[in-house]
Amino acid sequence: MSLFEKLFRLHPKPYQDKIETDARAASVDNYEKLSINLGLAGVALVGIILFFTPFPLNVKVGVLIFSAIPTYFILPTLALSVASDRRRSEIERMLPDALRLVSTNLKSGSSINRAFLASARGEFGPLQEELNKTAIQISGGIPVEQALENMRQRVNSPLFKDTLKILTNAIEAGGNTAELLESSADDIRSSLELRDEVRSSVRMYTVFIFIAGVLAAPALFGITTYMAETTTSMWSSVDTGGDSGGFSSGGQTGMSFQQPDINTDFLVIFSIGALTISNLFSSLIISQISKGNLRGGAKLIPVTVGVSVGLFLAIKTAISGIM
Repeated sequence: MSLFEKLFRLHPKPYQDKIETDARAASVDNYEKLSINLGLAGVALVGIILFFTPFPLNVKVGVLIFSAIPTYFILPTLALSVASDRRRSEIERMLPDALRLVSTNLKSGSSINRAFLASARGEFGPLQEELNKTAIQISGGIPVEQALENMRQRVNSPLFKDTLKILTNAIEAGGNTAELLESSADDIRSSLELRDEVRSSVRMYTVFIFIAGVLAAPALFGITTYMAETTTSMWSSVDTGGDSGGFSSGGQTGMSFQQPDINTDFLVIFSIGALTISNLFSSLIISQISKGNLRGGAKLIPVTVGVSVGLFLAIKTAISGIM
């Protein structure tokens, strides 16, 4: 057992099970080393980002300590989940064509393992790997039902698992496997087309969320912080009467004014924090609407947060330069 495997076994058992499941679905080997390296890289990245922020040193250290453990565990989980979902999408996209090809080979008189081998083509991507593995297992003496069950466990796709379950039942019952695969391919293709239509119909909502979170919010925060800084600068140049902290307007009303206590640095920090949190949830919502799951939003978070914070700083700097 390698050093990384020993270190990985020290992690909590639920975390180990989650990493192993996602790594198997993503076809990732040596996941122990990968998860540890990703976790440490995430903590280092958080530290580098905090180093360049305008926060006091004690705040930077506190934030790093508070975020180190969640970052260490969350980043590898998200990375493997995204890789698993990407592989699942590729397999589902190629599944109808692969089933039709397997059906054609079965009709020509090939056995199930030879039909899988003949259908394992390069354009099928990760599905080619699964067909090859299953065919080799069947040729090696593993029962067909067990080989199909092993393939079901390696792919995190309900659609794929249901298809293999139907195929297994048909083989056990002695039905017409070729006709079943052909009809399943047509049903899967119709299901995928319907899914694409649904995504197109809700695309307007995702665009609206993106514009509101990534474009509009940074502009509003940039203008607001600039106005606060300008107001503070104007009041600092006003003579408010020395120690009294204010001045009288004179006349019979006796109105007096005091310089407002506005911490502009806090406004900038608050704006960055608000943009980060809002775009984090915006990414998750966009993924839920368009793909039906939250995990797909993980790969959007760096983009939305980075663009919104960068746009906020750019607008704030640009307005200060123009005015």
